[in-house]
Amino acid sequence: MKPETEYRYDPETCRFVEIEETPVDKVRRYTWVGGLALLLAGVLALAMDAELIRTPTEQALQSENKVLQDQLERASGELEVLSEEIDELAERDEELYRTLLQVEPISDDVRQVGVGGNDQYASFDRFEEDTATLLRETESLLDEMEREVGLQSASYRELVRYAEQREDRLAQLPVLRPVNGDVVSGYGYRTDPILGVRRMHGGVDFVTRVGTPVVASADGVVLESTYSNSYGNYVDIRHPETGYITRYAHLSEAEDGIRAGTQVKRGELIAYTGNSGRSTGPHLHYEVRNEDEETLNPIDFFLPDMTPQAYISLASQDEQHDLHDHHDAEQTLSMME
Repeated sequence: MKPETEYRYDPETCRFVEIEETPVDKVRRYTWVGGLALLLAGVLALAMDAELIRTPTEQALQSENKVLQDQLERASGELEVLSEEIDELAERDEELYRTLLQVEPISDDVRQVGVGGNDQYASFDRFEEDTATLLRETESLLDEMEREVGLQSASYRELVRYAEQREDRLAQLPVLRPVNGDVVSGYGYRTDPILGVRRMHGGVDFVTRVGTPVVASADGVVLESTYSNSYGNYVDIRHPETGYITRYAHLSEAEDGIRAGTQVKRGELIAYTGNSGRSTGPHLHYEVRNEDEETLNPIDFFLPDMTPQAYISLASQDEQHDLHDHHDAEQTLSMME
């Protein structure tokens, strides 16, 4: 009896009879074996695709990468919003601040510095396409924002410097009348009251009583406080931010402490009127000179109706307002504590 041969028992003959396999049976057997093989191969492929053969470390890394990519996408969106806000600041810088302070705008060449050149982000190409694209866009946006923030910071520092200079310059413009009194002799050519000849009068004369307070017409530094035969007792104040020098002449005396190098504020008492030097009566002679020692018409600088009393009253109101604001701020802080 052959082991690979199948037999069946025939009860009629009481013998084992060899079973002959028909062609149909062979096809059925081969089909069953092939189908089983294909089924096993499919199960194995599904197992691999379902990460049944991946290690826990690999699965954790894949999950971590997905989280990081999601965070990177959110960060990229937030950076775009910040970039738009920086653009708004730059626009306000150009259209408002630089216009008000009369500062030249930043050129497009300066704003575009550092843009272009070699591919700085080629190292991202080793990642898959979507990740590489996201990394490129985010890094490029970060670089652009860093450049714009640096430029805007430098611009604001420049504007602050210009604002401070402008504030100092405004404070040093000789716009305040130095004394209470009427102008009896203006700027220009006139007949000299003592010499009797026509000559240039380089300032304006205010008629006053002797001893009338004289104040600085602007912030500055005392250049000299001295005496001359023509001007009598006089005080010169330099206003460096504007380049002007103001002169207060025919004084009876200077205020204590008014000497060369003394810093004075607009409206500060510097002297008293008198009749010293070449003068025919009590008055204040007041001049404004430029850096070339050329006299200018003081009337062109005066603010209308801005007398020393009006200025002192206005300054006092501002000081009271500041004290009131300070008091309110202290009350607010105490309530918050």
